[in-house]
Amino acid sequence: MDAILPVYKPVGITSFDVIRAFKRSVKPSYKVGHGGTLDPFADGVLILLLGKATKLMSTLSTLPKTYHAKAVLGATSDTLDVTGTIVESGKWKVPSNEEILTASDGFVGQYEQEIPQYSAAKVNGKPRYLLARKGEVTERKFKQVEIYSLKITNVAEDSIEFITKVSSGTYIRQLSYDIFKKLGIDSYLENLTRTEIGDFSIEKCAKVEYFMTEAWQDKLQPLG
Repeated sequence: MDAILPVYKPVGITSFDVIRAFKRSVKPSYKVGHGGTLDPFADGVLILLLGKATKLMSTLSTLPKTYHAKAVLGATSDTLDVTGTIVESGKWKVPSNEEILTASDGFVGQYEQEIPQYSAAKVNGKPRYLLARKGEVTERKFKQVEIYSLKITNVAEDSIEFITKVSSGTYIRQLSYDIFKKLGIDSYLENLTRTEIGDFSIEKCAKVEYFMTEAWQDKLQPLG
């Protein structure tokens, strides 16, 4: 079977857990890869590549991605998301809608983004998150990413939601932190949903529980 299978990854499992679930339920000998990892705390679109489609891994991993995110204000964490150690910050001023829009609009386009300490990026062959868990602070590194669009969708007293379309490799945790740090406010991501990878939308995804039946085959996109 040579095909692309967009899957909805739920919160709490890894991208490789989805692959393992597919192989366990369908056929262990299938050659399966994916077109871009998604953090365990996040949910949304994960592209599985079956058979010869695994050759498209490098191509699909470069597609732009769209996310819906919710940031909590007035606190931060070592991982910049809800999975880390949450630390309350001091007094902070609730920004106006105009200030929020000005700050967020300032990130649309290319910018040098810091690579988070808790990330899979490697330092001397070791993932940064493994070093961070040992308390080892690595040298700050930056890379250029591009924010194609960013729209604030909801503003509450202690949280803000936004939708953003970004280049491959962009850390939404870091983007969110950078936006609100520009306003002098600590923050962390509470929720993150990847709604699109290229033209693959969350509405077109199979669910992991489909693997126990043949329903997942309705979502297949054969090669050629």
